[in-house]
Amino acid sequence: MNVFFMILILFPLLSVLIGIVGYIIFKNIFISPALVFIIAMIALFLIFNETFLIWVFLYTIVTLVSGMIVKALSKIRR
Repeated sequence: MNVFFMILILFPLLSVLIGIVGYIIFKNIFISPALVFIIAMIALFLIFNETFLIWVFLYTIVTLVSGMIVKALSKIRR
């Protein structure tokens, strides 16, 4: 699979999905970003090079923001 496709499309989509599902399951917005951060750091050391560190932080932020959006929408819905 193309690395650019993974970094620019696949991983951000997975981050958003993990943020949504993580908030629905755990009702906590910090568990999902922590999980994404840990998995991305492992991938940084095992698969990618050190320039992937920027993307690690970006995916963590994307996951946090998606969890916050789901939390806000769930409060509005109640």
